[in-house]
Amino acid sequence: MNNSSLFNVSLRSGISTYEVENQFKSVAVNYSAHLLKEFKISDQGALNLGLGVNNFHFDFVDSNGLFINAQNTFLELPIGYKRYTYNENRTNAFVTELGILNRLKLNEDFTTFPETDFKEDLGYHLAYMVGLGYQTTINDKIGFAVGFIYSSDLLDNRYDNSNRIENQVSIYFDFKFFN
Repeated sequence: MNNSSLFNVSLRSGISTYEVENQFKSVAVNYSAHLLKEFKISDQGALNLGLGVNNFHFDFVDSNGLFINAQNTFLELPIGYKRYTYNENRTNAFVTELGILNRLKLNEDFTTFPETDFKEDLGYHLAYMVGLGYQTTINDKIGFAVGFIYSSDLLDNRYDNSNRIENQVSIYFDFKFFN
């Protein structure tokens, strides 16, 4: 299938390193859902724009020995270029992607024992992303893709402490709906 998609639904799950400056560094589990739109710009290339929500879960022990469970929710705006390498009849393709990921932290939730109050530290992240996957066409209206996306922060803007999301590796499952 060589036409632009009407829209894509992308479900993703993975792991990353989550760091709060001068406090902790932890492994985070993340899961997300994105609604994406592709705009064909060449025979094998497309501009990919989207909107999604990504949740990060992680545990850490603070400097006082307090065990903390955290959940952070981000609004994500990915912008990428996808290149398709099609098979002979153009029903299957290897997909590579390169782009940027804009993240705006919407919520920060901490659970502690014993219970302690934490100040929310909301902010903005800009990350790069690189993807590799495989797409197949189910019929003229529906396609499916699976692959991996790697991303890491380039910069972040916080109120108090710097937060960094690094080495995020996610598996994605895309459901593509064509015109």
